[in-house]
Amino acid sequence: MNPDRDPVVDSPSSVVTRDVAQPDIRVGTISSAREEGEKMLLWIDFGTHLGVRRATMTLAKRYDVAQLVGRQVCAVVNPQLHTLSVNQVLALGMPDQSGDLVLICPDRRVPDGGKLF
Repeated sequence: MNPDRDPVVDSPSSVVTRDVAQPDIRVGTISSAREEGEKMLLWIDFGTHLGVRRATMTLAKRYDVAQLVGRQVCAVVNPQLHTLSVNQVLALGMPDQSGDLVLICPDRRVPDGGKLF
């Protein structure tokens, strides 16, 4: 073993390439929503710079359409999505103790399109 080499830092899994896009996480306001089975189709307004983008999430157990419209949510606006996907952004959520999805959102109103840093 080479004493000048750190096996954790120099391991292949720790190498970050510049070609991998960093996630661009922004806040937007849900302008409309439509329930489709257990999924919700969301249209999220990210302001004048990014406009309105679509996302689909499994939210029907926790939220109804009336609870979603007007709510601000955080989303990745530059996801690497499959070309056949209806999603243009990846809205962010976390599971609660029963596994149902809870949206990630700011605790106060912020300007749409604001970037997480």
